[in-house]
Amino acid sequence: MADLDRLRDIDVFARTLVGHALWPHQLAVARSAARYRVICAGRQVGKSRLLAVLSLHKAFTTAGALVLIVSAGEVAAQRLLEDVAALAQGAPLLKGSVLDETKSQVTLSNGSIIMSVPASQRQIRGWAVDLLIVDEAAFIDPDIWRAAEPAIIARPGSRILLCSTPWGARDHFFRTLWQRGMDRPDEMTAAWHWPSNTSPLVDRKLLEEIRARETDTYFRREYLAEWTDESGAYFTDREIDQAVADFELLTPERAAQLSQRAYSVAAGVDWGMARDAQAVALVAPLEDEGLNWNREEAVYFVPWLEARYRCSYSDWIDRLIEVAGAFDVKVMASETNGVGAYPTEDLRRRLWEAGVLGHVAPVWSDVRRKQSGFGKVKTMLQRGQLVLPRHPELLKQLRSLEFEQTPGGSMKIAVPERAGHDDLAMALMQAISCIRPARRWGHQIRPSSWTPEHVVTGLGVRLPREPRPLVHDWSSFIRPQGQENGVEAAW
Repeated sequence: MADLDRLRDIDVFARTLVGHALWPHQLAVARSAARYRVICAGRQVGKSRLLAVLSLHKAFTTAGALVLIVSAGEVAAQRLLEDVAALAQGAPLLKGSVLDETKSQVTLSNGSIIMSVPASQRQIRGWAVDLLIVDEAAFIDPDIWRAAEPAIIARPGSRILLCSTPWGARDHFFRTLWQRGMDRPDEMTAAWHWPSNTSPLVDRKLLEEIRARETDTYFRREYLAEWTDESGAYFTDREIDQAVADFELLTPERAAQLSQRAYSVAAGVDWGMARDAQAVALVAPLEDEGLNWNREEAVYFVPWLEARYRCSYSDWIDRLIEVAGAFDVKVMASETNGVGAYPTEDLRRRLWEAGVLGHVAPVWSDVRRKQSGFGKVKTMLQRGQLVLPRHPELLKQLRSLEFEQTPGGSMKIAVPERAGHDDLAMALMQAISCIRPARRWGHQIRPSSWTPEHVVTGLGVRLPREPRPLVHDWSSFIRPQGQENGVEAAW
């Protein structure tokens, strides 16, 4: 094996062991001596590759090291670890050093461990790490950051790398650290700005074509990696941020295990075409175990959501039947405009054949329905009636929604054409259209002195860390009617 001292040079390590030389902008970050390294990045700039190489380099050159990668969601955490494992297994000189590979960690024969976890205080607290990497840091709750940052104070020479696309308010920890590193770089903090054209692989002519057809706000944020103000945005950062909590999503598989509970859930379905995903979002009244005893209004939350690309309508309907059965979905709003007409009818038929109870409501998502539906979402967010999960793609889509006044006086609400996806945001809106915000049952009852482990939104709404929907509650639901443009019928 190559001499270990030579391999301490990350450039030599990347070329010799991993077989992929780092680009100059990646190398500048990798060789920086700053304790905190902060990257604000656009699309396709090699961020994931750098994270994987840095993780392997620290683990390989420091026996017994612990590298902790924190991601905004479970899927992102698993994907990052898969990148690390694939890079290690693809390196002939490094393959023999990989002792064990699981869904949560890669262990090297020198005793070093690379762990990748979703943003959860329970999974982060208590570790002493040599390298802490926080991916999509702009989407990480400040409380999670406060739980993660102390992990480096007990290891000499330990480092932190934060990277993300530009999202969030001015006082968010990622933005403030990045701005400090840009304005006053020193041995403690250094920062880099990576717009998409930083990558040597980017087609600059195509980039200019995208600039010409996209809104200025979207292009600056996604490709130039610049923070933009909220001009034209339908939801403000504050409205979204104050409604988010770090609770654990309830998977359909787990819900099926708890099938004796007759949950009360509404669902919204968005059907995708070639470039879009099939998406479903669930909304349910919260069983808060007395945590919000002094609130007069019921609280609703998103127990589950998912989107699948390159998934056939037939396979997606199979999945929707699984989800509806596992959660005892009471009503499911399914979009019929675009490509959704036939899949919606097929969904109704197959749900009935499968013996899954519930009502499929065909809906037509025109301008007025979007205005009514997203207006309802906005109102519930402002009143603290709707709690969102820290799901990066959903939050990104909600923040990307823009509005404009049409010549006819109505409001057009959409993610700008070719500016990204809106499938999860649309599915959420459809699910919310099935909800009738209600007063809390028994809100006057103060809970016992025992308080379950819980999380809190920015508006002070509390919910269990592993929340569950209410059971046997029909009062929270309404049936959207056909092409009624947002008018809903009582149950």
